[in-house]
Amino acid sequence: MRIHARVLSRWLLVLFALGASCAWSQGYPNKPIKLVIPMAPGGGNDILGRSVAQPLQERLHVPVIIDNRPGAGGNIAAEFVARAAGDGYTLLLVNNAQVINPWLTKSVPFDIIRDFKPVAMLTISPIVVVTHPSVPAKSVAELIAYARANPGKLSFASPGNGTPHHLAGELFKKVTGVDMVHVPYKGASPALTDLVAGQVHVMFAVVTSAMPYVKAGKLHALATVGAERIPTLPDLPTVSESGLDGFNVDIWYGILAPAHTPPDIVARLCDETRRAFDTQELRDRLSGQGYVLAYGNSESFQSRMAADYEKWGKLIPAMGIKNE
Repeated sequence: MRIHARVLSRWLLVLFALGASCAWSQGYPNKPIKLVIPMAPGGGNDILGRSVAQPLQERLHVPVIIDNRPGAGGNIAAEFVARAAGDGYTLLLVNNAQVINPWLTKSVPFDIIRDFKPVAMLTISPIVVVTHPSVPAKSVAELIAYARANPGKLSFASPGNGTPHHLAGELFKKVTGVDMVHVPYKGASPALTDLVAGQVHVMFAVVTSAMPYVKAGKLHALATVGAERIPTLPDLPTVSESGLDGFNVDIWYGILAPAHTPPDIVARLCDETRRAFDTQELRDRLSGQGYVLAYGNSESFQSRMAADYEKWGKLIPAMGIKNE
């Protein structure tokens, strides 16, 4: 009887603990959620984060507060979230720069795969190859031919070392064998300013930033760099279609939670994000900002992160790129 009493008491404790856990999870959320943005206010990351936060807080019935923590290529924000309590109240807006960073920086204070749990993938920001009008090329094939005939004469701008824009240019150099000089800037805006002024010749730029200059006739758009054509630019071919089969670089965005966040909370966040993306208002807003909608659940986002991590882990050493 005593043994049975002990076993029964232990099972009651387990059931009580499970019941308390379920009650706690079912009560989520009951206070504001912090969405940490790894860039300063006003940029593309910040605009996307605020656009998604608004319908998400309407669905979750609690405020979703934006917390901008720029610096160190996004590592400051990522470390903050990695060390946060896994209770679903601190989330990170991430892009693939954080997957690339570990291959460029010797000491990253977190593991982007191990220390986070993917919630949902959100959007893709396509990259386009643009040139100054002084470059006598109206297609990717003509650009390659001109660069080969003039080794070292062309320069390509980027928002900084190790950015997807930079890696797209380096990958282009590697697969074509052309010699172009990389000129890093502290952001996309000064890079585009110098490109328009003719100080540099080529840039692998985000579509939303570059297209106003293209429409004004100040830059030429040769091709997009993603796997598919952009819906808003259906007549612009991809680099892959232009002869470089399989060439694909883009910038994706998603939401991460600390690794020890309970699965049911991650599932709730994932589901509510999907429902937010089902609203026409959010879809129109993001499309109008130049994003390609690319919602993916936790599992598909985890696969995308792992694939990119492995891809750049092979390419970056092969290209000899260092985050100087």
